[in-house]
Amino acid sequence: MQPTHKYLSNLTPLRGIAAIWVVVFHFSEIVAKFVDPGTTAVITKGYLMVDLFFVMSGFIISHVYEQSFQNNIQSTPFRQYIVARFARVYPLHLFTLLLLVILAAFSGAWNPVQDPAAIPTQILLLHSFGIHKIFTWNVPSWSISAEWWAYMIFPVLVIFLNRNKKLAVAVLGFFVVLAYVAIMFWLKRVNPFDPRIPVLHNLDTTFDYGYLRGLAGFVSGMILYKVYDSGLLRNIFQKDLTAVLVILISIVCLHFGVNDGFDIIMFAALVFAFAQNNGKLHALCNIPVAQFLGKISYSIYLIQIFPLIPVFAGVKLPGLVYANYSATTSFLTGAGYCLIYICLVVGLSCLSYYGIEKPCRKWINEKWGKEKMPVYA
Repeated sequence: MQPTHKYLSNLTPLRGIAAIWVVVFHFSEIVAKFVDPGTTAVITKGYLMVDLFFVMSGFIISHVYEQSFQNNIQSTPFRQYIVARFARVYPLHLFTLLLLVILAAFSGAWNPVQDPAAIPTQILLLHSFGIHKIFTWNVPSWSISAEWWAYMIFPVLVIFLNRNKKLAVAVLGFFVVLAYVAIMFWLKRVNPFDPRIPVLHNLDTTFDYGYLRGLAGFVSGMILYKVYDSGLLRNIFQKDLTAVLVILISIVCLHFGVNDGFDIIMFAALVFAFAQNNGKLHALCNIPVAQFLGKISYSIYLIQIFPLIPVFAGVKLPGLVYANYSATTSFLTGAGYCLIYICLVVGLSCLSYYGIEKPCRKWINEKWGKEKMPVYA
């Protein structure tokens, strides 16, 4: 099962940017707010970068594996596909989970988040299905749970799309809209810390309806890839001007805090523009530093919790004004601390990428995948 399409190198840095954006968002939410949300919502909307990941994932997985399942699901291609996806996401997830369990055991810091009862659901990647009443252990890993089950049904969706493209696009498109609207407006959502606090009409759901959020984004990416593969709008979206406009409109939407549904539309346009571009944006995306950040983006995403452990343990930083549930600080102080945090996360991510993620992926693919699988996604 060898990929028949070229490597979409432009999307690699986009993963890195999204991962760093999530890191900044979590710093603002957990350590200290240093940008007034009333001035710009660019940081407070950082949770949406996970939805950008989901759209990219559906797009890239379709690009790499779609042809293997267009007519049927055969055992060998399916095994190789599942082994490759398992090797991509599971080793680092398991490593970070075990490390957090060990730290909790030594410190005795058992609590609703570090809940021993949640360990089995974490191991089985079921922790985005509302089984628990709060996010648990390595909190960002809820999205890995959602993504894994999207991987599992991907071959079936490919067959559906291939056998009746128009009907499938209509049905899956309707599902995407329905899922996003349901998460934002219909499904009952409760603040895990204080049920009395109203939940905003947004897509910031994790442990409860994360699986639905992830599948909607993944399917969006699959539909988007159908448009990409058809060549529709290619002459427009491969131009730098189009990419600049899409980037600017996306940032403006985030800045003004428009409804999350509009942001998802812009994310689809963003992925489409980056995938198509063959101009100056392409050259920028292929700068070694940009490519490297994209390659370690998964490590960045899962490792980001560890530099925050001292904050969870009660360490207070100078220059921060602490309230009951949060802290605030000036822009310069907060930006300085945030930059240090980003450097720590990137440094630790380099270690986890070369020490855990990359060697485990290679070993699993070669041992159980029966072929040396190229890393495309």
